[in-house]
Amino acid sequence: MFFRIRIMIVMLFAILPLSAQTLPRTGDGKPNLQGIWQVRNRASYDLQDHAAKMGMPAGKGIVEGGAIPYQPWVAAKKLENLNNRQTADPLNKCFMPGVPRIMYMEFPFQIFQTPEHVAITFEWQQVHRLIYVNGKKPLHSGLEFWMGDSRGHWEGDTLVVEVKEQNDQTWLDMAGDFHSGDMVVVERYTLRDPDTIQYEATITDPKTFTRPWKISMPLIRQKEMPRLLEYQCQAEVEEANGAFERESRTWYSPDKLAPPPFAAVSAPPPLPPAGSNIRRTADGKPDLAGFYDQQGNGANYGLERARGVIIDPADGKLPYQDWARAEHDDRILPQRGYDDPTAHCIVAGVPRSHYVPSPIQIIEPPGYVVVLSERMSWRQIPLDGRAHLPDNVRLWQGDSVGHWEGDILVVDTANLNGKTWLNEAGDVVSYAEHVVEQFIPVAADKIMYRATVYDPVVYTRPWTIQIPLNRKTDELLEVACHEDNGDLEHLKAVKDAFRAQQKKEK
Repeated sequence: MFFRIRIMIVMLFAILPLSAQTLPRTGDGKPNLQGIWQVRNRASYDLQDHAAKMGMPAGKGIVEGGAIPYQPWVAAKKLENLNNRQTADPLNKCFMPGVPRIMYMEFPFQIFQTPEHVAITFEWQQVHRLIYVNGKKPLHSGLEFWMGDSRGHWEGDTLVVEVKEQNDQTWLDMAGDFHSGDMVVVERYTLRDPDTIQYEATITDPKTFTRPWKISMPLIRQKEMPRLLEYQCQAEVEEANGAFERESRTWYSPDKLAPPPFAAVSAPPPLPPAGSNIRRTADGKPDLAGFYDQQGNGANYGLERARGVIIDPADGKLPYQDWARAEHDDRILPQRGYDDPTAHCIVAGVPRSHYVPSPIQIIEPPGYVVVLSERMSWRQIPLDGRAHLPDNVRLWQGDSVGHWEGDILVVDTANLNGKTWLNEAGDVVSYAEHVVEQFIPVAADKIMYRATVYDPVVYTRPWTIQIPLNRKTDELLEVACHEDNGDLEHLKAVKDAFRAQQKKEK
């Protein structure tokens, strides 16, 4: 009997495709999609076969059947989009690309996977997608988003994702292919081998197309890319245009030498104890996953003004050096509001990302803790003990590395670029900023977030803040800050008027 069973098992594996036998799998048996991926095609320029044009290299199409089945009225609109692409393409304004376009842009992205969610973080503009695979219906239906609402399920070894609720503002490629707000996209992610995902997307939009149509392409694992970096499109555009003026005292440059470390100072207050009834993952670690409301007790409007946020020094005052206190006082003035990067909808940095009044979603895929912000930014915290990036690779969100100390997640963040503000009141940090964070699960639905900031360019000693993060039953929405930014022009007008007056007085 044993011999017969053994023969049957051998025969079964003999008829299975080799890829099905060797696919990496998660703890719950699903194909493991985790990793950094990137396309190797020219679909972001034009989904169909195309010759080269200005700023558009030639490429082979990825549309099944070769042509997009447009309704007759569409031809003139597409030609208009193509001819005006330099100014009309939403991507040239650094807007969110929508789905499926973001999946075949020439920027890498990273997939994280849990039984409840599949999260995708993109190098482009810190965009992310959160795909719910828990079978729950949306809590906020009927709202339009740039990136849509993604709900997924597994069909055998294929992840199937339905994307609805996208607005009509995105394009499908640089060639001007477009859609209406009724578009529905059904994606299929099939792991063909450990290093290839076959990606398919079927697009249905009766207002624009005569029938559903499909695109297909491989996504290739990027083995030589250990970490996803950032491309802050809007920040790069505005710096190149002079909208952001270099602050030599705080911004990083390769010629800056590391400042001497602080002398020994008193330690901050003892850590609060972890709760006895906290949730735990299968491996026994605290389960931090969930939706959190982070108001920060007003820290986003001034750390010294916020009640009880600064816990060290005991007097609640930031230990500024004289020049930095003067810079902070200047930033409070109305004409400096334009200089706060978050007014331009650029990501908040660390630790500000955890007290900007915007909800976050934490997920805990194998080897990581990932934080997604409703204000469209992300942090990925690897737990594998890796070293920080080289010193000259500087990021808005920094480079975070985490580890567990008992039930406390400790995160060390370096490689910050010195361009961020700590809040709207203009609290200062520099390229020397180094942050040690502690995520302490003090109760089943509460994390105490503590961050100690080391920055000897700006401060005379380290200092520490502490705020609660409260888990709630909700889902992330989408704050299209840059796309809908109506305040920036007003702030610019205030600054321009001030400078014009200064020039007149001279």
